[in-house]
Amino acid sequence: MIVGALAAVLAGSQADARRAVAQRLEQRTASGAQFASLYVRDILARERRQAATWLAAPRTTPGALQRASDAIGVSAAVLLDRDGRVLQVLPAKPALLGQVITGKYRHLAAAVAGRPAVSNVVPSAARGVPVVGFAEPFGTVAGRRVFSGAFDVSATPLGRYMNHLVVIPGRRVYLVDAKQTLIASSGRQPRGGETLGQLDGRLARLVRSQPTGSYPSARGSQSFVSAPVPGTPWRVVVAVPESALYYAVNGASRWLAWAALTALAIAGLLIIGIGSRLLRSRRELDHVARVDSLTGLSNRRDIEETLLATIGAARRRQRSFAVLLMDIDHFKSVNDTLGHKAGDAVLVDIAQNLRSAMRTEDALGRWGGEEFLAVLPDTDREGALVVAERLRARVADQAADASRPTVTVTIGVAVWVTGSAEALVGRADAALYAGKAAGRDNVQLAAPDPDPEARQPAVSR
Repeated sequence: MIVGALAAVLAGSQADARRAVAQRLEQRTASGAQFASLYVRDILARERRQAATWLAAPRTTPGALQRASDAIGVSAAVLLDRDGRVLQVLPAKPALLGQVITGKYRHLAAAVAGRPAVSNVVPSAARGVPVVGFAEPFGTVAGRRVFSGAFDVSATPLGRYMNHLVVIPGRRVYLVDAKQTLIASSGRQPRGGETLGQLDGRLARLVRSQPTGSYPSARGSQSFVSAPVPGTPWRVVVAVPESALYYAVNGASRWLAWAALTALAIAGLLIIGIGSRLLRSRRELDHVARVDSLTGLSNRRDIEETLLATIGAARRRQRSFAVLLMDIDHFKSVNDTLGHKAGDAVLVDIAQNLRSAMRTEDALGRWGGEEFLAVLPDTDREGALVVAERLRARVADQAADASRPTVTVTIGVAVWVTGSAEALVGRADAALYAGKAAGRDNVQLAAPDPDPEARQPAVSR
């Protein structure tokens, strides 16, 4: 009975851990699809603004189309009238002027009918190279017009985001259109007209019929997840080796635990050893529980323990360190305006930006909601302010790059000399509050502990 109970607990724990790992991959893929949708909506909104500024006059010029295209960062674009005839095209192609091209491009036909649209991979009207078109209708005194810019998505912030969506070794991330033509992919630049079927025929067939699953391949057994990009004919597809995906669950500890359990069943011995192995498996699962499922950062429990350990090390070595308490400005308005899925995508994006801008030895965790806490070992006041300003500017620059809704962060900085973790975070929080009061999107340094010696416990003599 004891052996059977231990086997059931171990098997159940491993099955739960596998499900949790698979669910995190599905959540990350869904977040990537939501981020791509937000990016598309932002591009269409920018097109609408620039069209209203430069292309609403009764007669348009090549220079006006050039200025509107430069404003959204494209080198190829087309302007249509309400009947779908070409008014202007960039690069210039006089033979296209006055031609109706909506029969060749479905997204242009949809936009002429009054609906913003995004295309599959299509040949550019002006240059013939594979691109994705973003078509936005807008009103003028001369009637409805359509402004469409052509993008090589793999060279945009969305392409870079897809490259870093999943960090599991051996992962493959693809952004494909309705025909499974590659729009962007991880690790390589898609070749013109290249399809998912050309890279992995079995994966392409499976994605057409099911959103998740696994299959054997020359690379070993693969797990895949796909998610549609709302508002587009696109889909995000992620495939990872199961050996890497379930490494923490199917590692050596799993097989050693089962070997010890088998030995116990045969010999009726080693109960203590099996219990120890089970506890080790529990600790591994506990480690999994220390990661924030949305951002992939340490959760609050883990970052608090890191903070306490850093205080202990700083006391022994008589060194200072710093903490940064960071809060996303006006985050509630993102959730209220775009929805919680968009808010989740913003959290994931900012978490990745912050982590990539920090040292390996620095710790970063999600403190709660839209707050993040960073622990910077062996860092004085000047160093902490430099790091905090770099992180603030990094987030602001990403916002300016229009890869996600425009958000900024306010950062409170506190340097530890002595005292408790609670007092240190409290000072950082007070500095953060001062930064909010000062207008947000800034860095504030907390006042030093007013009486550090008073916080030291009395020493018995």
